[in-house]
Amino acid sequence: MDLVDKIERSRFLGRELLVWLWYESERREGVLPLPGGEACELWLEEQLTLVADMEKAESKLKAGAPSATPEAKEALRQGKLPTKAKMRISRGPQSWSFVFDADSLSVSGVKIPALITEETDEKFYERMQLVEELEAMIGGLYERFLEVRAGEGWEREAAAIREWVEA
Repeated sequence: MDLVDKIERSRFLGRELLVWLWYESERREGVLPLPGGEACELWLEEQLTLVADMEKAESKLKAGAPSATPEAKEALRQGKLPTKAKMRISRGPQSWSFVFDADSLSVSGVKIPALITEETDEKFYERMQLVEELEAMIGGLYERFLEVRAGEGWEREAAAIREWVEA
């Protein structure tokens, strides 16, 4: 099996990750634990795209909190899965926003917290540190998802997610 086949066969993971993050953020009122005992706040905001694989039907939702709209839950009930979502993640007083692409597990349009440093050289390093912090939080959430997804409790978790979708 070549690399392209492996990517195509595992593409569902990003979409499942996004559904799981959506579910967890609602279930935990936005506060998600990270590996190492830390926590962050995560929520979906402004835009959400859901797609049904077989039909290629797409729902693009734009609202202050698109995941909270009846249209979003109805799209999930119809079998559509999120492929892109604008998200906000906060830790302490700092907040990042970005667009998460579930199919490529990539982020774009990253907005980092305000810089504190005044000097040009230090601004660069501070920006890089903030980007690395975001990457570490996303990586930590993905790690938690994979532990749940590959663990023995996945069937229970999947059933709870289905109940949440139907509610």
